[in-house]
Amino acid sequence: MFLFIFVSNWSGALLPWKIIQLPHGELAAPTNDINTTVALALLTSVAYFYAGLTKKGLSYFGKYIQPTPILLPINILEDFTKPLSLS
Repeated sequence: MFLFIFVSNWSGALLPWKIIQLPHGELAAPTNDINTTVALALLTSVAYFYAGLTKKGLSYFGKYIQPTPILLPINILEDFTKPLSLS
């Protein structure tokens, strides 16, 4: 995934894709499309949850009440807004 993002970003930065006009739009870097970045952000979030659950089991959810249970809504909101900020 790292190589895909790296090559896509650099291809968009180094190659002047906008000079190539196609009948149905223009040729651009893959990461230029919001759908690609949202899909990569959701994939990263799912992998993050999967790795946490496989490593720690259900005690993984204990991180939401750390350092105090008062922060539970903020910690849950953080995990739901993380894909938005990544995309």
